[in-house]
Amino acid sequence: MANGDKTNSFTYTCLESIDSNGSSSSSNNNACQRDLQQILHTIEEAAYYAGEIALSTAGKIAVKSTKANTRDLVTESDVECQRLIKEIILKEFPNDGFLGEEDIDLSGGDSSSASSDALKEALGITEESGNEDRVLFVVDPIDGTTNFQAGLPIYAMSIGVVSLAGSTPEVVAGVIYNPTLGEMTSAVRGRGCYLNNKRINPRPDSLQEPRQSILSQSLINVGFPVCKESTLLVSSRAVTALATKVRGLRMVACASQTMAWVAHSKFSSYFSWDLNAWDVAAGMVIVEESGGSVSNFDGTKADISSRDMIITCCPESTGEEGLLRDELIHVLRDNDCLLY
Repeated sequence: MANGDKTNSFTYTCLESIDSNGSSSSSNNNACQRDLQQILHTIEEAAYYAGEIALSTAGKIAVKSTKANTRDLVTESDVECQRLIKEIILKEFPNDGFLGEEDIDLSGGDSSSASSDALKEALGITEESGNEDRVLFVVDPIDGTTNFQAGLPIYAMSIGVVSLAGSTPEVVAGVIYNPTLGEMTSAVRGRGCYLNNKRINPRPDSLQEPRQSILSQSLINVGFPVCKESTLLVSSRAVTALATKVRGLRMVACASQTMAWVAHSKFSSYFSWDLNAWDVAAGMVIVEESGGSVSNFDGTKADISSRDMIITCCPESTGEEGLLRDELIHVLRDNDCLLY
């Protein structure tokens, strides 16, 4: 597919040839020699056609089963969307790895360990393949299944691409697609973030003095991690702690969609506990290439294995980098919201 070519209803993202607008640089994956334009086109196509399935069944399909508990749903559309995504990707890249949420048994007592172990195994299999330039596709076929099953338009297809060419695994490309809104948010490491083939440029540096506090001017999305009672309780404490300190709180309950909206600067920040790799893989590169940051709860840079994250949008000034993250960590720590 040539850059900018169209399918029936969307345009493939045309990447800029170099990072000319100040997006996040790669820390270790300049060694990745893969054609990331081709990979991006393939995952965009897979997300789009999975979205067609979801559009035709949203709000009209029964719950097939549950995973960690009765709040953690699976429908036939989740399974069918993943089957289609996997088919499209592996037809083009049969020698690469694939990790999809619906392939993992999370019905046991410790879903966090099960998902972490599945990621380690998938990375290990890919790394031991004898080809150091292989990638791992990390897929949530329908993120926000509860919203989808209820007919709410807040769900997305999320596909992240993890490279093992560097010293540590790093997400080098990602797509988050909301079929109801027709929003295809895409990114490639070092080559920018795009919404429907239009570059999302990091904000120009403000001429005004950096603010000393921005928490009160921020719209924050709080995670709603359903797999454990302990994470739901800590989420509730966070809402109470922040309610009077921010412009507004939301609870979208779809990690990938929320990360895309942070990249669009619709949300100032999103934080959550006990996230899975398929929840955040695509969103990590998308947020970072938009000029935002993805951090652990201690303020350090998150990676594909991180499970507790604070995601913030591109700051208005270079002097404000990390400010909102640090303000959130301070409130969460003071109100016993970091451990669960």
